[in-house]
Amino acid sequence: MKDCNPVTTPAVFGLKLNKDYEGKKVDSTFFKQIVGSLMYLTATRPDIMHSVSLISRYMENPTEKHLLAAKRIFSYLQGTKDFGLFYRKGNKSDLFGFTDSDYAGDQDDRRSTSGYVFKLGTGAVSWSSKKQPIVTLSSTEAEFVAATVCACQAI
Repeated sequence: MKDCNPVTTPAVFGLKLNKDYEGKKVDSTFFKQIVGSLMYLTATRPDIMHSVSLISRYMENPTEKHLLAAKRIFSYLQGTKDFGLFYRKGNKSDLFGFTDSDYAGDQDDRRSTSGYVFKLGTGAVSWSSKKQPIVTLSSTEAEFVAATVCACQAI
């Protein structure tokens, strides 16, 4: 992936992965190493958090479709090597929080994914993208669950 063509997004727009029982299997140890490396990068690259969270759900039984999604993240990283977190000294440091969720976004168990990011001044200081622990019955309920997790983190 060192000389791959860069892309502008870490995942294809509207990507919905699922357990691909008929797909060609790939080495699960190799896939776990890839996901582990990407998880390590999320400490300084919050822009890949959702995509890494999505592919990490399939470490037990990965297929070529999941490996292609992981390779897409590496292609994105190739084109955004200069991206990172930047904190300015002495600027106004208001805390801003943003949260969102997708309703029943997981194709296998219909659970939603919540995400949030907190910024202090110009840099992100806390972020998460995680599948919700319950199956919500409406998009409103999914948003309330996401807002609750975000509020707990804010406190």
